[in-house]
Amino acid sequence: MRHLTISSVGSFVGLKGNLLVVKEDNRVIYEAPLSRLRTVRLERHIALSSDLVLACAARGIKLVFLDWRGVGVSELSGTYQHAVVKVRKSQFDFINSENSCSLAQEVIKTKIKNQRAVLLYFSKYLCKKGLPAGKLLKDKADDINPLLNAISSINTKETEWRDRLLGIEGRVSVHYWQALRDTHLLPSTFTNREGRGAQEITNAALNYAYAILQSYVHSALANAGLELYAGFLHVDRPGKPSLALDLMEEYRAWVVDRTIIKMKSCLEKGEDENRQLLDKNLKKQISDNIDAVMSGLVLYKGKKCRLENVLQRQVYRLCATFVGQKRYKGLTFKW
Repeated sequence: MRHLTISSVGSFVGLKGNLLVVKEDNRVIYEAPLSRLRTVRLERHIALSSDLVLACAARGIKLVFLDWRGVGVSELSGTYQHAVVKVRKSQFDFINSENSCSLAQEVIKTKIKNQRAVLLYFSKYLCKKGLPAGKLLKDKADDINPLLNAISSINTKETEWRDRLLGIEGRVSVHYWQALRDTHLLPSTFTNREGRGAQEITNAALNYAYAILQSYVHSALANAGLELYAGFLHVDRPGKPSLALDLMEEYRAWVVDRTIIKMKSCLEKGEDENRQLLDKNLKKQISDNIDAVMSGLVLYKGKKCRLENVLQRQVYRLCATFVGQKRYKGLTFKW
């Protein structure tokens, strides 16, 4: 367990020797060696020991506090920061140049390729079972190709390049979510994609899982010393970690969407039992599954590496792009 999420309301998180200890009603319900942790995510209404804070800071373990949506809104870490002034200056110079359009094109292209990969991944499974939904998914994946090609036609000198790029991305998303809905890969309660405050269980699960993914991206960017709130695609807004939102686009489909699709029976069970939209058990299942994907092995430059380590390498490649040493290439997943 490298990344721990604690969601039990009223619990206490403290320190016992070199162990993180979670208690409920003065009873130990969980223990984890600090040496195995990188991040601890804490939801609301959880008490915390200052001794644990100091121990985590000494070991470089980040404590991330989540709001009601599961989005990280505060982070505690040690005073040592790997911030490099040259990289941040180069980041701002890059964002204000024409190069930002090329980088945004690459990220959105990669996101769309990974959405196609998810459709084709499940298409292959359904075709093996002889189900007609398999061919429908493949046809929908093929429909995306012309829109993918349209991204390359955007001129970096256009003043409205961002609007055009996001417009194409939005059209692809419509095809993508319709395909998942029409082939019944998601629960029947899912009709369309909803963001913040969604009351439908599939959308609520997706939003919660995206928040966990965002914490991974946030941590990788912070490790590299980049400015989280200065993005090249999403518009800057106070409190909006634009760079984290930019980079996580290419991981959304494979890491989160694919995971939630596989949890269809769990989500349907939650609906059937009329339980709280996302109770602590379902949240734990989601966080455990996302953590499993991030700690799983993927092929990267001819070697098998943990996905979370690949993400960190991709962030360092982004740093090299900002300083003009390399051209950023997105991570596409093999289906």
